[in-house]
Amino acid sequence: MLCRVVILQDLENMQFLCPTPDGDVGFTPFINKAGMFEDEEEAQDTAEMMHVDSFQLFFCYVDLETKLSRRQ
Repeated sequence: MLCRVVILQDLENMQFLCPTPDGDVGFTPFINKAGMFEDEEEAQDTAEMMHVDSFQLFFCYVDLETKLSRRQ
C-alpha cells in the first residue's frame, strides 16, 4: 500500500531535512535519508523551527512499510 509523504529541501544549503538518532531534526545531502512528513503543515512547521527561510516541498508516494520502518 502506498502513502503520500512530504520531503523538505532547504534551498540555501540544498540539503534535505532528516531525523537524527537522538530524535531531533538535522540535514542530509541524500534524498534517501530525508525525513518523511505526514503533510505540508508538519513540514512547514519543522522548517520554521529549523529557521529554514526558503525551501522546496516534494510530494512522494512510498510503501507504507518503508515509511513505518524509517520512523524507528
